[in-house]
Amino acid sequence: MNSEKKTIAAIVPESIAFAVATAKGSTEETVTRLSQDRVALAQLVQEHSILKEAIERAPTPYCVYTSDDRLLATNPAYENLHPALLKMRNALAPGQRVHYADLVREQIKDTVSSEELETEVQRRVQSQRLASGDMVERDYGDHGVFRVVKYRLTSGGTAGVAFDVTELKKREADLLKAKNAAEEANDQARIALETERTRKVQMRNLSQLGEWLQSCQSLPELFRVVECFMTRIFEDSSGELYVYSNSRDMLDGSCEWNRNGAIQAHIHPDDCWALRRGRMTHFGPDEIGITCKHVVDIPNLSDGREYICIPIIAHGETVGLLHIRFSAETTADRTLFEETIMPFAVRCAEQISLAIANVKLRDELMDQSTKDPLTGLWNRRHLMNQCRHALAEAERDRHQVSVIALDVDKFKPFNDLHGHDAGDTVLRHIGEVMQSIVKDGEIAARLGGEEFLVLLPRSSMEEARERAEVLRGKTESMIIDYGDAALPRVTISAGVATAIPGQKYGPQDLIRASDRALYGAKDAGRNRVMTANELEAG
Repeated sequence: MNSEKKTIAAIVPESIAFAVATAKGSTEETVTRLSQDRVALAQLVQEHSILKEAIERAPTPYCVYTSDDRLLATNPAYENLHPALLKMRNALAPGQRVHYADLVREQIKDTVSSEELETEVQRRVQSQRLASGDMVERDYGDHGVFRVVKYRLTSGGTAGVAFDVTELKKREADLLKAKNAAEEANDQARIALETERTRKVQMRNLSQLGEWLQSCQSLPELFRVVECFMTRIFEDSSGELYVYSNSRDMLDGSCEWNRNGAIQAHIHPDDCWALRRGRMTHFGPDEIGITCKHVVDIPNLSDGREYICIPIIAHGETVGLLHIRFSAETTADRTLFEETIMPFAVRCAEQISLAIANVKLRDELMDQSTKDPLTGLWNRRHLMNQCRHALAEAERDRHQVSVIALDVDKFKPFNDLHGHDAGDTVLRHIGEVMQSIVKDGEIAARLGGEEFLVLLPRSSMEEARERAEVLRGKTESMIIDYGDAALPRVTISAGVATAIPGQKYGPQDLIRASDRALYGAKDAGRNRVMTANELEAG
């Protein structure tokens, strides 16, 4: 009977025995009762055999630990995850069981530092004691990745089952990789689309900028166009345009946008690194942190602010400087900023360069065709055009137009005596005197030889006569140094004529009237002024 009881006890797992003993008595009583009930014993043996086979043949690793964390039961799938388990069992005395802490220590000793090993072992042991059915992911190296679920038993022990998710993790990684690749491709497509859209807008703006700039007939017009366009196409930025003065020792502040008037009137060429180096200079967080001297409100260590200085070069000559400051929003996308926005700014500078060169060339050609090269006064052609416009405007607005015709008294004998070079010197000085008395909208011209004319679009005959007297007096008081001595004083005679609305005077009519008055002044003794009215009255 005792051997039979031992056999029964051997097939009753500790957890079952504990449960039966708790409900109906001790384990000994349960064994005794089963030994007396052959049917129940046979059923128990059968169920035990089936359960044991099911666990052992299950492809899913399975384990049961006692309440004191010792390994009670496993299946081959579990033992396969722990190759050291067999060796650990063989090292124990009969009846002893492997402790969970030793198994964990053996499992992870090569994956954590020696300082962290015991801490991690105790954490795993404590986690098993508090098992609540939560799923934990474990990496078993070459055996793959498993999701382990452990749950508490009524006996106080712990049961665990592990699911191989290696293939699932691989699929998840592949899906994540594919997702990241798709997102990256989508981002690249978005960036490419945004870049292309930006470039189209830039090309349209650049085309319009070039068209407007090429239509400008003067530098002030050009500066207004630059200000207008740069405000629109660089709306989140600000900037300034400087152009070399005629002396080329300074650059004049010509226009600005989004700077609230904070442009400097003049800067020295050495104040800008771009002008020194002859190429674009970029100041920013990733660049050399030395600001240009003309940039007075950005420190060397900027708070993320960036700017570029672009020399304005036309026909191989530097004619100015374009300075652009960028906002943080503009520079946030570095690829877009460096590959699209900065090159676009350079192209804008090129358009401005060409436009400035064209306007200056037009001005030079205009000067050559409308200016007297000796005196710098306007020539007959320009005078006739302006006189025609002034008479048309006077007829429309009902105001008077006057002209002063003058020439140098006895200029031919002066030339014969002192030479043509001395005569040219006299003419240049008279030109300077004439320019000193004219106001905006008035024209001082040299008609040829020693003959000059002043157009006064809004002056009466009396006002014109007073101006002629001033001109005569200044000419008479001139002292002209020539060589080692001063030239003899020269005088002029002047004739004044005025067109009154309704008289239908043309430019030739008005000039002829002033010429007649001029000859009247000469006949009266020279060095005097006579008006057309005085000539008629005399």
